[in-house]
Amino acid sequence: MHITTNGWAKLMEELPLLTMTKSRIVGVQPNLSQESQALLETLSGLCSFHTCEDLASFLFTDMFRNLVGEGEPWIIFEIGVYKDHTKTIESIPVHDGITLADGAMSGGIPGHLAIVKSEAECSKTLSIWHNMVVNG
Repeated sequence: MHITTNGWAKLMEELPLLTMTKSRIVGVQPNLSQESQALLETLSGLCSFHTCEDLASFLFTDMFRNLVGEGEPWIIFEIGVYKDHTKTIESIPVHDGITLADGAMSGGIPGHLAIVKSEAECSKTLSIWHNMVVNG
């Protein structure tokens, strides 16, 4: 894909779609490499993503997977709508994917819980949830 300079500038002018931040620690934090510790510190602030695909891609990177590890879940992240931070779901990294939990029961995630095991499945689930909470 080729983005022209004008297209890139236009993309950067648009508001992000989603945010993600560390919500809470729920287990024993493993020993982290310097890279993982730096990523955790970054994720302790509010990070934004322009598309559902961008966020899904990040959640399935080696860098993120190295941070969360392959053992029992120990950290929960909050994913929110950039324009309305009251609309959120929880993201719980598990050994073979990501659990997305809709505690507000918005109806955007069937059964209010989804375990996504691929970037594509994650992107689709996030997109459906976002469309539901933003557009009703």
